[in-house]
Amino acid sequence: MKNLLILIAVLLIQSSLTAQNDKPAKGESVLEQYCRRAAKVPPRDASAHFQFSLWCSQNQLGSHAAFYLKETLLIDEDHEGARDSLGYVRYGSTWVLKTEIAKRSSGSGSRSSSGNPAEAEATPEIVITKAPSPVEAEAPAAPESPAATGEEGTAGSELTVDANQFAADVIRKKEWAASLSETLNIEFHTYEDQDFLIHTTLSSAKHPKMAQLVSHLKNSKKLVSSFLGIKGKNALLWPAKVQFVLLRSEQQYQQFAEIVDQVDYAKNAEYGYTNEEHTTLWQPESAAATRILATDAITYLNGTDRRVGWWLQDGIAEQIIGMAKMSRGKDARDKAYFYRNFKTAADVLSAENNEDNIYYLLESQEIKRRQEKRSRAMAMTLVDFLYRVRKSPRYLQALLRDLKGQEAPLAPPEDDEDALKTYWLSYVNFQEKALTTHFKKETEELDLLWKRHVIETAKKYSAATGGEQRARFNPRGRNRSD
Repeated sequence: MKNLLILIAVLLIQSSLTAQNDKPAKGESVLEQYCRRAAKVPPRDASAHFQFSLWCSQNQLGSHAAFYLKETLLIDEDHEGARDSLGYVRYGSTWVLKTEIAKRSSGSGSRSSSGNPAEAEATPEIVITKAPSPVEAEAPAAPESPAATGEEGTAGSELTVDANQFAADVIRKKEWAASLSETLNIEFHTYEDQDFLIHTTLSSAKHPKMAQLVSHLKNSKKLVSSFLGIKGKNALLWPAKVQFVLLRSEQQYQQFAEIVDQVDYAKNAEYGYTNEEHTTLWQPESAAATRILATDAITYLNGTDRRVGWWLQDGIAEQIIGMAKMSRGKDARDKAYFYRNFKTAADVLSAENNEDNIYYLLESQEIKRRQEKRSRAMAMTLVDFLYRVRKSPRYLQALLRDLKGQEAPLAPPEDDEDALKTYWLSYVNFQEKALTTHFKKETEELDLLWKRHVIETAKKYSAATGGEQRARFNPRGRNRSD
């Protein structure tokens, strides 16, 4: 009993000292309090993170409060205080936004006679609930001191998202998969991380093909980040988790395409397609996965709604697909990806009476679907030329920043045809001016240099692959005259 009293006394003394330490010193600013308190938050203590988020909120540090709320859920995804602060309530075995419950309650005609939502149809087991990964893995910078007014930075250079919207989007996508699981009577296993949400009909989320797909996606993200000049291992490239469906066989993939998405182009060389918010695959290293990561990253680059010409968006995507294939290098087709594109473009540009030139790409509003392979080859080779012509990628990255910047023309609503025509003419001129500014040459000269680059590069690839084929089919010692 005596030992117990001593222990209680020690705890009371420690509690008193802690309370005294938490009191702000005389003249201590909010910035200094934040730094002192943040240093004391235990790294794996959900309650401590939640309490500190409340303190941040009380002291008008909204972004920091949101960060520590998300950290709380990473430690304990069922922390009631954090869930309640973000607007969630329990719904069966999962958490759902209160607004979603209200929508279901008002729009559902399938309530039980008692009217109790808890007796409504149970959510299928496919819904796997995890806390949303933080938008940024690193802790936020300390709040600015009011005196720090001369900071340098690039306004709008980073993509930011609303934490509540981010979490709601993940739940909505999981519910879409759950609905399909129930309707089609198939079982999905789900993998989720900061960037990707993957549903598969394979036997497990830990299946080797799933591991292959995850590795492919992470490698593609690295290539996209590097190509676009986005720094930071955990940089946010997309405003929501990119959703994929990996099916176990080609037959199931084709049936899924016909029944769920009603697409008629599912049988393609990429073993995948994108429809609305999800990309469906049956081969884990599909180029379709890399393409959607690249094109979406460009769409949301710098967090602006300014558009980028299809030739630049698709051309960059083709470059990154080629780089991914080269890094794998599993077979000759992977290694010959660039050669095939350069050969296609060279055949077009060197053909007699050919009228295709750089203006064909700059002035086209969208890719020609009937000539998709040719159009993408042309776009990829132009991007490759711009990437190399000044011996540094930063000029192409600067071009992207201009086209996504606030000075670029803003597209009108899609249903305003007259305004769209005016906008497109303005955009083409803005795009051409940005090209000549960053690459220090007139468009006609760039056109000639690009064509020369394509034809010469195609010849080099042809010579290199021809040598490889001769070495492959005529090994030393065979077919020799001596």
